[in-house]
Amino acid sequence: MLSSTGGPAAAGHRISTGQDLYEACKALADFALNPVGETPRPGIYCRQYIAGYFASMKYVHDDNDAQRALGLPLYSYDCMKIAGPHTYDQLANDILHQAEWQPALLAGPAIRLAQVAFGSKPPC
Repeated sequence: MLSSTGGPAAAGHRISTGQDLYEACKALADFALNPVGETPRPGIYCRQYIAGYFASMKYVHDDNDAQRALGLPLYSYDCMKIAGPHTYDQLANDILHQAEWQPALLAGPAIRLAQVAFGSKPPC
């Protein structure tokens, strides 16, 4: 039984599969084409996922112990480069394109789709 103060909407949404990430980023991309009203909740989840992905990669990049533990490169020239500034809408489109080019990524973990879309190396 759900409590009267909670419920599914209060619990939030978890992006765990490539399909989850694709659907959330699709909602953000669709909203970007016709931005009427507030950003839909799935679009916000896409933004949060992307922000978390880059924040975690930056954390690992700045922490030599974490890099060693994860087997990542310790040198800045071994890092991913994303040319120029990007909006969340553009980054969401990168995820959509990768998922459409490689649909097998939809069945796997969301992190794999993000790694293919953005690279698996820490950002510079």
